[in-house]
Amino acid sequence: MNAAFEELSAILQAEIKPALGCTGPIGISYVAAEARDAIGGTPKKIIVKADKDLCAKNDDVGIPGTSVLGLKMATALGAFAGDASAKLEVLKNVTPEDERRAYEFSLTDNIIVEPDWETEAIGVYMEAIVETENGTGHAIVAKTHSNLVFKEANGKIIIDEHFERCKSLDETHDPIVKYEIKDFYQFATKAPLEKFSFLQEAVRMNRTLAKPALDGKTGAGFAVSMMKRSEGSLIRKAKAITAAGSEARMAGFDLPTMTCATSGNVGITVSLPLSSVAEDLGKSGEELLRALALGYLVTVYTKNRIGRHSAMCACVVAGSEGVAAGTALLLGGDLKQVEMAINNTIVNIFGVVCDGARVACALKLASAAGIAIEGAMMAMDGVVTPVDEGVRGKTADDSIRFMGDFAKTGMITTDLMLCKALYAKHHEI
Repeated sequence: MNAAFEELSAILQAEIKPALGCTGPIGISYVAAEARDAIGGTPKKIIVKADKDLCAKNDDVGIPGTSVLGLKMATALGAFAGDASAKLEVLKNVTPEDERRAYEFSLTDNIIVEPDWETEAIGVYMEAIVETENGTGHAIVAKTHSNLVFKEANGKIIIDEHFERCKSLDETHDPIVKYEIKDFYQFATKAPLEKFSFLQEAVRMNRTLAKPALDGKTGAGFAVSMMKRSEGSLIRKAKAITAAGSEARMAGFDLPTMTCATSGNVGITVSLPLSSVAEDLGKSGEELLRALALGYLVTVYTKNRIGRHSAMCACVVAGSEGVAAGTALLLGGDLKQVEMAINNTIVNIFGVVCDGARVACALKLASAAGIAIEGAMMAMDGVVTPVDEGVRGKTADDSIRFMGDFAKTGMITTDLMLCKALYAKHHEI
């Protein structure tokens, strides 16, 4: 197999990972667990400093193992009961007693979680200091929610990746940058199936996660309401199943999800509508896997352009592009039609902002799935948005680059102001 196929396979393996719970609070739990793991003992004081997006947009989302919301609870659970070796499944062994101890500690003045409003670098950053009877443990996670770059105990360095925040958060040199949509299409249609057969687990895991919401067990009812009107509609069914995955995850159900580019909701946005469409079209397992490979790579590519932490909602603006590409492939489309599907989708979702993780994310994910599937269907009819109108570029790659440039530069102030407004709903600034 050629070198490009090998690297694209490695990118998929690196970016498609399981997680238990929303990666925002779970990332906080993980860094707190690493800091406690460094020193051992019982936490007496915990200080966490994190990037503004993470701090401002994750107080309304459920945390597996507890009915309590908020980053203080996520921090306490990680420090008291987290399994650092489990990475994004750090809370998999939490017990009711652990929840009680963490909750009581979260109410004290001995736990501080504060946003970093000053650093201009945009991207995932979490730092935890945990004091116990043994001394002080310190850990830093950056760029992705489980990328540990520094760990020490009482000043003795255990791990040091010589992290420089602004430089290390730069995503412009990531491996995905050198590729274009034509490369993803070639890989998805020509590479040996075993290079992405592991994506079967993404469908199984995320469909299992969706079931509680489809059974009406979350209390929100979004998925149930959508599914009630889905009979005979491929698009409505796909929207309902997609909403269900997010609804259960955001409600804090104790079930893992398969993430994409360190986001569980992004992984749900890609996998669930494509699996639903493949099911309704009677496609084979191989056809679904190839559509997933294309969809995931287009999504990782788009998310790299807008940034892992962005003012734009990655589930909508990145995940939808992956669904559009994958759906076009399932419908028998060639490269031209895949690109047409992406361009039909991008003009619909450009600029949709992320206003934080919560159960209502299910509605955004469902909208993204519906827009993307419809965009692919139009592409198969030969319908495409006109070249160079608005965000639309000469190629789909041009369109994605335009959106990415705007997200990373034009929306910096928007992101800061939105983060401050969301944070102020729960905290004093």
